[in-house]
Amino acid sequence: MSKDARSDARNKVRDAAIALFAQKGVKATTIKDIARAAGVSEGALYRHWASKEELAAALFAAEYTALSHSLREAAGSGPAPQRLRRVIAWAFGLVEAAPDRARFLLLSQHDALPLVPGGLETPVDVVCAIVGDGIAEGSIVDADREALAHTVIGAIVLNIQSHVYGRQTAPLGALADTVADALLRGLSTGKET
Repeated sequence: MSKDARSDARNKVRDAAIALFAQKGVKATTIKDIARAAGVSEGALYRHWASKEELAAALFAAEYTALSHSLREAAGSGPAPQRLRRVIAWAFGLVEAAPDRARFLLLSQHDALPLVPGGLETPVDVVCAIVGDGIAEGSIVDADREALAHTVIGAIVLNIQSHVYGRQTAPLGALADTVADALLRGLSTGKET
């Protein structure tokens, strides 16, 4: 099998597994389900991952750390409050653009987060850095950087969770400014450098 064919097969497995894990959960999904949806043999899956749990953990780590890069890019440059506003809008947009990916990350985090290898940049690291920049520039209140970052992340994740479970019926994209305004009223010093 050529390198391109192997890469294509891995992408099909990734997409099928994420969709199934998002819809059914890791526990209710079988290797057979994933193989069937991806159009590969069960043996092919077992050659790369010892179990569906190992596949789920590997996918979570890859998606979670890729999310960091995308989040950093979405934040861009400029004053920290503006960057946080873009982070919130981007995160809410991701849920609408890639609902299976967002749901998989949300539903898998409790089991998979402890398995993410140390030393990799995470979305929490990205938000902490933006908050730290804001404290240093004087645009974010001078308080515990991680506590403030977790406040931002909590607002994002809880709104996404409410959306995923059907409690929040308004489109998340329409709520991004409202959530950002509320958060930034509490975090911002009113000075944007």
